[in-house]
Amino acid sequence: MKKRDLRSEQAKLLRFEKLIEQSCREKVSGKPLNKAAILTGLPLVAAAAASASAKLGAEAPMQYFAETTAAATASGLSDEAWLIQLAEVVSTGHNVIEQLAERGAFLLFQANGTPKDPPQEIVRSLLSNGLL
Repeated sequence: MKKRDLRSEQAKLLRFEKLIEQSCREKVSGKPLNKAAILTGLPLVAAAAASASAKLGAEAPMQYFAETTAAATASGLSDEAWLIQLAEVVSTGHNVIEQLAERGAFLLFQANGTPKDPPQEIVRSLLSNGLL
């Protein structure tokens, strides 16, 4: 029987989201966008997606990884557009995995009833206001 706990996979995805947020904060503070710092987190997403896919018995997590990789390696976008696009893909994918997990009664991290801000909202807020 597959282990019905996705907290380690969720932790990997949250670490990747933190890389995006940190890079966005640095960009807003006037530093050049360090895409390489974000790209180093793709193995976290790959590991989380593969494990979640196996546990959930669904291909959606692997599709999420493919979409995340495509967004992370996209070219021809401004730094801001690149960050927003990546954050949107990450938010959507993370939500899909959480919905699948909840349907299957998998263990997930709980935030005492307070939902965390999705990466796309954090990035948009930082880029528009420079604050969060």
